[in-house]
Amino acid sequence: MLDTGRTPFADLLPRGVVHRPVSVGWRADGGSWTTVPFGEMPDGKVDVSASDDGRSICIIASKADASAIEIAFAVPKIFQAFGGGERFETLDLRGQSVRYYLENFGLGNGTYLPSPWIATTLGYAVFLPEEAPAVFHVAPSFDPNVFRIQVEGDRLDLEIHLGELSELYALLIDRIGPPLMPEDSFFSLWKAGDWRIENAKTVAADVAGHAGLGLPMGVKLIDAYWSSEVHSFAFDTQKYPDADGMIADLARDGTDIYLWLCPWVVVGTRSFEYAKAQGYVIVDAAGELITRRPGANPNIIAALIDFSNPKARAWWSNSLRGLLKQGIKGFKADFGEQLPEHAVLMSGETGGRAHNAFVRYYLEATIDAFDGGTPAIISRSGSPRIRAPIWTGDQTSDFCPKTGLPSAIRAVQSASLSGWSFIGSDLGGYFGTPTPQVFARWAQFACFTPLMMLHGLGCREPWDMDDSSARTYKRFAALHLALLPVFQHFGRQATDGGLPLLRMMPLAFPEINWREINDWDQQFMLGDDILVAPVAFYGNTRAIYLPAGDWYDVLAGEWVNGPAWRVHDVPLENMPIFIRSGARLPLATDAASRGASMLVFVNPDSADRLSIDHVEPGWNVDRVGIVGSSGRGRIVGGAERQPNSQDAAIEDWFGPDIIWATPLHGKPMEIVLDRTTEKSTRQD
Repeated sequence: MLDTGRTPFADLLPRGVVHRPVSVGWRADGGSWTTVPFGEMPDGKVDVSASDDGRSICIIASKADASAIEIAFAVPKIFQAFGGGERFETLDLRGQSVRYYLENFGLGNGTYLPSPWIATTLGYAVFLPEEAPAVFHVAPSFDPNVFRIQVEGDRLDLEIHLGELSELYALLIDRIGPPLMPEDSFFSLWKAGDWRIENAKTVAADVAGHAGLGLPMGVKLIDAYWSSEVHSFAFDTQKYPDADGMIADLARDGTDIYLWLCPWVVVGTRSFEYAKAQGYVIVDAAGELITRRPGANPNIIAALIDFSNPKARAWWSNSLRGLLKQGIKGFKADFGEQLPEHAVLMSGETGGRAHNAFVRYYLEATIDAFDGGTPAIISRSGSPRIRAPIWTGDQTSDFCPKTGLPSAIRAVQSASLSGWSFIGSDLGGYFGTPTPQVFARWAQFACFTPLMMLHGLGCREPWDMDDSSARTYKRFAALHLALLPVFQHFGRQATDGGLPLLRMMPLAFPEINWREINDWDQQFMLGDDILVAPVAFYGNTRAIYLPAGDWYDVLAGEWVNGPAWRVHDVPLENMPIFIRSGARLPLATDAASRGASMLVFVNPDSADRLSIDHVEPGWNVDRVGIVGSSGRGRIVGGAERQPNSQDAAIEDWFGPDIIWATPLHGKPMEIVLDRTTEKSTRQD
């Protein structure tokens, strides 16, 4: 029993602080829950300690005969909670029961990518450092005054982190490590085909399709069943009769190849017989083979590879090394969520206990193949201990709030807040055929995420769609490529422990009561200064909330002083974005030579003179554009110039109100603004 007198425990968690638990409980095997006041656990033990800086408190509650342990906090009626990994249904988790349990279901309240971290607006977050399945009841309707954390097993390890939301995110990253920065090709254009028909001819068609739009295809993802067997680690020669030649041709075009992986071997194949004979597949307590239909595929029965077995892991990694030597760039690590609870791993863990850990074993074995180099992988499921790039899985090709584009917009924000900065979605959704409207709106959203990938069942080839879809994809794909310096800059910040690339509004603007703002979860920040507001519904009228400050409304070509609501009738070929005054926006104009333009956004009503920092590490900035001066600005220290074709493309994205200049070597640049001149009228 815990001493509740004047002890270090009382100093660390004094009565009255909001982050002091009110109760601790346990469940006997097959029994019901027993709950007692915190500090009064009979026949159990509760230990409390703190970090040296006092920003984190660790509680360990254990009871030998318990099958599950819980700790509960009292919470007020009004607060918000965020995190929990990749969430599709809502970003505010108050009122939700959030499972820390991987699921092969990324729709509604299910998730491929859970995280045992919940941050509140009450000044604290909770984090479970172990991987046991758990559930966070965040003031649900059946228990609205309590935040309850329940963990399977006879021990609960809980960390309480103290601070505001940005501080809580920093403490999380200190605890789990920063996201893994991918190479530049990750931020290029990705193309995957329909796995049911993918072959060498469809690969060639994807190359030709991008070329026809004047776009480079940076990554070709060859999806499921590219190999002769799952997993033979060798191309199917009927589908790909000259795989080596195909790989070489794509390499000459500057296109990387990623191959689909899954943690299965298919019953009846030579790969399965080998893995079974070697003891590499998962069995039950009696040593009997466990088989499943991967992804509910009705045509395949398969067995999971036991990645807790060092020999199985080495076999997997060595096989992938052979593909890397063949010229393959990386891998799409699919699945990983379907470990049965009655399985028994080589490590001795049961499937129930190791359910969340299994995907970590799978990803670690895949990353091992890169021998310490930058791992070129994307995965659907993941572990907080491995923050490799991810995609949001299988959304529906529509505007359904819980399963379509709106859910993908939420997913990239919640995953980013939970530690995965490098993320994207299947452009157009995975299930179904997107209408031209859905496809266009998804392309606009995908443009501003780190991963822009065409993928799904059925046609996802813009060049085979209507002319409007092809034009919209071309326009926003080109803008995505131009944003490479932005993705690099804020990607480096994220990997150095800073904020994620994509930031939900409460993270970027914690001073605002977002509970009072409708649909705040459908807009987000890219980096410090770009507010992105996708249109994710049938119709064109979009309302956007702007926080305090001066914002350049790119769609309207005018400055807006926040806080304010903006309502736009948004044409299908465009979308609302807003840039903060003072923002520097480097845009790649020639990625091969590292040529770039620098846009500077300045509200002429808020400044007289502004120094321009036109240096962007790793890029040669050869022209600077001043956006939004309404003809009242001039540049000192640079030679003004007329726009060229590259400038014209930028003006197509950000409007014609741009003054262009060429930096003069060794000279500082300044913007001088005339605040006495009447604003020029925007001419459409």
